[in-house]
Amino acid sequence: MRAKFLHFSDCHLGYQQYGSKHRFNDFSRAFMNIINTAIAENVDFVVLAGDLFQKRAIDALTLNSAMLGLEKLARARIPCIAVEGNHELAYYNEAIGWLRFLAERDLLILLHPTFTSGKPELQPYTRRQGAYFDPVPGLRVYGLRYLGSSTSAAFDGMATALNEAPTDGIDYRLLIAHTGVEGVLPGHSGGLSHAQLAPLRPHVDYLALGHVHKPFTFDNWIYNAGSPETCSMEEVAWADRGYYLVEVDTDRTRENGDAMHVAKLYANQRRAFHRLHFKVDHCASPVDLIDSCESYIVRRIADLGFTANGDASQGPVVELYLSGVLPFDRSGLDMERLKSLVEEKFNPLVCHVKNGTQTSDFAIDADEGLDRRQLERQIVSELLERDTRFRGQSAEWTELALNLKELALTGADPDTILEELSAQMTRLADLPGTPP
Repeated sequence: MRAKFLHFSDCHLGYQQYGSKHRFNDFSRAFMNIINTAIAENVDFVVLAGDLFQKRAIDALTLNSAMLGLEKLARARIPCIAVEGNHELAYYNEAIGWLRFLAERDLLILLHPTFTSGKPELQPYTRRQGAYFDPVPGLRVYGLRYLGSSTSAAFDGMATALNEAPTDGIDYRLLIAHTGVEGVLPGHSGGLSHAQLAPLRPHVDYLALGHVHKPFTFDNWIYNAGSPETCSMEEVAWADRGYYLVEVDTDRTRENGDAMHVAKLYANQRRAFHRLHFKVDHCASPVDLIDSCESYIVRRIADLGFTANGDASQGPVVELYLSGVLPFDRSGLDMERLKSLVEEKFNPLVCHVKNGTQTSDFAIDADEGLDRRQLERQIVSELLERDTRFRGQSAEWTELALNLKELALTGADPDTILEELSAQMTRLADLPGTPP
């Protein structure tokens, strides 16, 4: 028996990321690109492992995007076999969700077993309900929707039920589920362990997963294609993700003991995302930071081989992330100027500048026995010395700050204070080491 199918998930149609209508369209475009690929590859069926939609409550444009793609598959006589993900499960007070609506329109084959006393009943898909469907003679597809905290128990039940299920005439079995696998995303809890998945192995040739946006595969039988579009900046590092094209040949295992399929991961077309990391530690002044950051951006553009498009709607999403310890006061960090630099170089659709910098430790080791005036002078002087802009003339800047404070406390009028400030600034400007 030979067959060919396409496996994808996590399209998140309807996601207007960053409040941008262009990002809304990007998610629809990625979905349609995969649909067109399935048709061009002449697959026997398509597997959708959940999260077709971004949320349970969708608008007309989102539903229209889904129906356009699924109707195109239907006209090509390619069934789309799906399970519900966590983003699209119906509310408790609703009879059906939107994936069930699409199944009622015969645009999806939506699989999920009925559970009786915690045990799944593996009934064939009839009257738009059931646990399995046979898209090709000899090939059976089972489905299990997102079950949250009940997932582990449901997988145990599926292993038992599959062990008891008749296999006459079935040479290849596929299970679709919307769940993660433990350890794929460091620092993220949840997902099934390999020990929990192991009981399924004798009964499932291909485990088609969705839910985690990072692509992964294990042991030639567990596959997760990742998200077709970039749902967060953290996903930028996962370049090759989108969908699997899988060719099944049950004669392969008889010949050489290999898996009965060959699965290849492909990256679909999507909008470019660029994440830039700039460390500020070496920048002695705000002006130096701006100049150094501009040089860094130019180098990164060259490394990326990027050429800005004249139309920002076609541009990338860019994030500039600042890290390190600022050697000057945070008020000197010109975030708007940095954002302008990124916009000038990339002409992006969306630009974010995020400040992850730290200020130097401002704890003061005050000398014992100092009176209030001496203590105040020591604190101001130490704070100024920790800012590279004022370090060379910290004594003079300390005097200026304390003099201005004294004028204000003694009731001097604003004009007098401004005159004193102007005179002192003129004097300081002539001294060597004065900051720009």
